[in-house]
Amino acid sequence: MREKKTDPELPVLLPFQPGIVSNGEFVPPEPTEAHRRIAHLAMERGTEIARSKRIDRRRFLMGIGGLAVTLGAINLVACGDEDEPGGRFDVPTDIDDDAVCEMLEGDEFIFDIQTHHVNLSTDPGRGLARLFQPLNPGCSDDDLECFSRYGYLRDIFLESDTTVAVLSDTPSPTDASDPLTFDEMQRSRDIVDQLSSGGASRLLLHSIVVPNVGPLQAQLDMMQARAEMLDVAAWKVYTPYSGDSGGWFLDDEDIGIPLIEKARETGVKIICAHKGLALFGFDPVFGSPRDFGPVAKAYPDMNFVAYHSGWESDAPDGPYNPDDPRGVDLLIKSMEDNGVPPNSNIYAELGTTWRNVMSDPTRAAHVIGKLLKHVGEDNVLWGTDCIWYGAPQPQIAAFRAFQIDPALAQEHGYPELTPEIKAKVFGLNSAKLYGIDAEAQRCAIQRDAIEDYRDVYREMEPDTHAPRWAARGPITRRGMLQYFAQNGGAWSPWR
Repeated sequence: MREKKTDPELPVLLPFQPGIVSNGEFVPPEPTEAHRRIAHLAMERGTEIARSKRIDRRRFLMGIGGLAVTLGAINLVACGDEDEPGGRFDVPTDIDDDAVCEMLEGDEFIFDIQTHHVNLSTDPGRGLARLFQPLNPGCSDDDLECFSRYGYLRDIFLESDTTVAVLSDTPSPTDASDPLTFDEMQRSRDIVDQLSSGGASRLLLHSIVVPNVGPLQAQLDMMQARAEMLDVAAWKVYTPYSGDSGGWFLDDEDIGIPLIEKARETGVKIICAHKGLALFGFDPVFGSPRDFGPVAKAYPDMNFVAYHSGWESDAPDGPYNPDDPRGVDLLIKSMEDNGVPPNSNIYAELGTTWRNVMSDPTRAAHVIGKLLKHVGEDNVLWGTDCIWYGAPQPQIAAFRAFQIDPALAQEHGYPELTPEIKAKVFGLNSAKLYGIDAEAQRCAIQRDAIEDYRDVYREMEPDTHAPRWAARGPITRRGMLQYFAQNGGAWSPWR
């Protein structure tokens, strides 16, 4: 917050940077000329509207009007012509306040199954935050709270419409090298629970399992102990993480199968695996989701969630191509090769994937359309990878407004993005997977303290907030290359 005139001016930013940006797990490509044009047009149009409304430009861009302007700029620049139908955002062109709110606001049950923060009281947590700080306009040198539990609660539960979230972690050799230990995750959950009412929690926990670090039995024993504590909603693994012995696959007889058997034994039958988005220090071979089909077929009573849906930033993301599958096509091909039908026990999660295709409507139409068709309308799950991308509200608003062109949908057999399907993706599918009664959950938390805080927070003047939806990490290609150069060409400062 700018408290006095001598304080530096807060930056004027768009609600989100158009184009492919990083969550800290991969090096993005340079922005395209179309992405630069989108940013220029949105800033130009936002300035014009703010002037006509006699309001501060930064204040306008920080709100829902700024989101509408940016999505409208994508429509103008990136939607193609009538001969190449793709996708578009259903946003008003006159920026009427009521019309914008109607298009971009909603009351869905939003269950974000991929969220993150760090623990600033530890060296690994502070190290990660300091590394990210120069690339985040919302953080100052001496205030890294935007990466902390406080920043997380603000971004997820005050700055967005998220109803329930899953807090996740990163693969680390030991607790001492972890930027967010399981104990700290439990503490975050307990704090959120204290603000909730009616016995319904807004925060669930992943437990990271790293079976290729140290004795495998120690990891299996840890799974048993945490499951007995009833604190684990699902297991999270990073198969391309090199660990002590290199990457691995879920169908690996020495590592993956014992892990699945242990998960099955504990009764926590959801395994979430990082797929796609290979980075320095990860083995891209093991980022392939080719192992999903075999294990889903072998363990029909288990559920396997492909985080990022296997998406890769350099994949073509056109119609499904079984002859040369890349990115999400690899997940679909693995299902087909093993006779796993849509809407069975393989799920596709959208964290980072949706954020990075939403500036390219035709690409987005194919990615979302393919997943809904081949993985299933009941098995595409909402995730945002926030707070690395700041608050998830721009992603939420964009998905609410997104439509697949009927001609493209008919040509490729994609379903129409109806409100009912969007509601499933936003949260109803994940609620079913995690055994949550969405309607009962909403009733229980309808007027809890978080809702009251959210109402008060949104009534505050926008200028009292730091840049609302600024990303919390190195999102550009230059930023990521600097990141890796400072860390010996490997992912992460806590290794």
